[in-house]
Amino acid sequence: MKKNNLKILIITVIICLLPMLLGIVLYNDMPDYMAIHFNINSMPDNYASKNLVLFGLPLIMAFFQCFCLIVTNIYNKSNEKFPKVIKVFYWFIPLLTVVIYLLTISFSFGLKTYIGKTVCLVLGMMFIIIGNYMPKISFDTGKYLFHPRINDEKIFRKVVKIMGYSFIILGIVLLILMLFV
Repeated sequence: MKKNNLKILIITVIICLLPMLLGIVLYNDMPDYMAIHFNINSMPDNYASKNLVLFGLPLIMAFFQCFCLIVTNIYNKSNEKFPKVIKVFYWFIPLLTVVIYLLTISFSFGLKTYIGKTVCLVLGMMFIIIGNYMPKISFDTGKYLFHPRINDEKIFRKVVKIMGYSFIILGIVLLILMLFV
């Protein structure tokens, strides 16, 4: 693993584990079972023990972060420059960990939490960012990302342009939907 990628791995894993400090501080104030899944009406429909939520969730997300970055590094055997869209994904799991953790804790305290709005906001922004970077993927790098492999650069450019617009439109729809959830 390259030094820069190792640095990103360490920083992002620390960000995934950082919410556990809040869990340690608030441990005694938390209920024994906390909501971990919500239906479309933002009502909890599944619960887990506070130990699993406060400590297991960040550990699981840190494991997934390590797995994703290591697999991405293995995939890049040629050490070619990754498209920026891949670098955006390096930060998605840590961001998601912090958001989920804070939502879960705030709901457990009985604070007004907008689960649906937050999900629409995070996903909408993610789709807009991905859609923005999608057309900027170079043909040499991107032709291996699709199955079946696209060997014609003109077709590849058309596909990533359509995908980019589609992602941006979907992101905007999610942000608009956030107003109605």
